[in-house]
Amino acid sequence: MADNPRVWLDTDRGPIVLELDPERAPRHVENFLAYVNEGFYDGLIFHRSIEGFVVQGGGYDREFRLRQPTRDPVPGAPNNGLDNEIGTVALAQAPNNIDSGQSQFFINLARNDFLDAEFTVFGRVVSGLEVLRDMNADRVLSKLVGLNRFDDVPVRPPLVRRAVETRGFPLMPLHTGSWFDPATNGTGFNIEVANDASNEEGPLLLVYWYDFRDGRQIWATGVERFDYGAAEVTVELISVDEPGQAVDFRNPPEFDAFETWGSLTVRFNDCRSGVFSYDTVALGSGEIEVIRLTLPDQASCSVLD
Repeated sequence: MADNPRVWLDTDRGPIVLELDPERAPRHVENFLAYVNEGFYDGLIFHRSIEGFVVQGGGYDREFRLRQPTRDPVPGAPNNGLDNEIGTVALAQAPNNIDSGQSQFFINLARNDFLDAEFTVFGRVVSGLEVLRDMNADRVLSKLVGLNRFDDVPVRPPLVRRAVETRGFPLMPLHTGSWFDPATNGTGFNIEVANDASNEEGPLLLVYWYDFRDGRQIWATGVERFDYGAAEVTVELISVDEPGQAVDFRNPPEFDAFETWGSLTVRFNDCRSGVFSYDTVALGSGEIEVIRLTLPDQASCSVLD
């Protein structure tokens, strides 16, 4: 459902977006979001992968150091109406103890019905299933760390760079590209989402809006910093004579030096379509439904309907 909380897992293999189900798994969703929002999962890996079965993470960093859970175990609720279907997310737990789940979770990559009586499902993948399948196809090995033996360890364990709660489809680098309005000839947008590593305030959204109105070509541009996980961003725009004029990521132009154009609110439905709302001097206000002209690779743009 559109109102359900979502979590963006920004991994080094590509983005994964999870939608959680607080109605049928309230305590598990609360537990997972608490770990997400305290930054617990940032820098952890998917340490276990069994091809055609599951990938599991939420416990270890790249050195296989256990990150100690900060919350009490969650009582299991496996009969909540959510089954271990392909693309569902469930809480991992100790053997033969359904009340032991804490931070670790797994994502089903098959219909694992034999898990339904024991493991609690609390969400599903809505984008990035192919990213997970690519992870799951990696070669695995056994790894000895101190006195502990780990089986089914990916040769190159996928890293979760950050996990962020969101309420829509988060803006992310895969949205970089060309977008256009199929209903209006000549209306399009160039979008770039970039992370300025030198600045800790968050990524940047750069927009070029090109349009043809009243017999002339119009260009408007703007740049705005936003928080990771934001599902929509409003950019103040200026009118320029040609694309790319006077726009610098680190030193945006002074608006007083250009003709004020208005504002554009960028919101994406997924990685293929979006709705842009505008409030401008020249065109008034309204909405534009856009679709993608340039697509990212299939793995990054996979959507589970």
